[in-house]
Amino acid sequence: MTTNEGFWANGVYGTADRLNASLLQIGAVSALPAAGQEGRMYMSTDTATKGRIYRDTGAAWVEVLSVDAAAGTASLRTLSTTATSAAAGDHTHLPDTPNQLIQVVSGFVNVDDETTVGTGTIAVQGASEELAVFAAVLLPDGNSTWTVRLKFSGPTSGTVGTITGQSAGTTNVIAVPASGTAGIITPTTAGTYTVFVTVERTTTGGTPYVNARGQYYAREVGG
Repeated sequence: MTTNEGFWANGVYGTADRLNASLLQIGAVSALPAAGQEGRMYMSTDTATKGRIYRDTGAAWVEVLSVDAAAGTASLRTLSTTATSAAAGDHTHLPDTPNQLIQVVSGFVNVDDETTVGTGTIAVQGASEELAVFAAVLLPDGNSTWTVRLKFSGPTSGTVGTITGQSAGTTNVIAVPASGTAGIITPTTAGTYTVFVTVERTTTGGTPYVNARGQYYAREVGG
């Protein structure tokens, strides 16, 4: 039954609370009956609030489903950053086809200065997304000790990870950022980002040289 009077139970069909809990009444907000039957639901037919749903708590009518005025589609009302928050009707998800970048690290460096040994670009399709990035680098041939960095530039710039004191001439894989930590870039806007790996000498004296080898990866993930 969908009238404003609601559905009142008798001894055959059960208690009023149980039956009213399964009842959705429809009408103008001005015609809301007095609260007191916990579980009743009421949907507004008013032009300004059409589609809004209210619930009788037993003490008052509480709005539980609002309307996205911009899109004109129903959406959940509770919005916050807490674990119990709900999503807005216009929230976004990861794109159907997330972009990704797989780039080789390869370069011979014979200077002390920070030098790029691998670079590539990736397009971020929305500001609500993030980039997960990781590099695995080897310094199999060379001298001295070096610092390895994983960095990015574009609409925003920064350093994802820095690993210092790495000796050349070893076969140890250098993980950037360090193993067990997440390399996440949080863009403030959509756009094309450059992700790159650099090496820089951290000892002095003599003629520096090093061969850098490896690979790094970047992929769009949900924000």
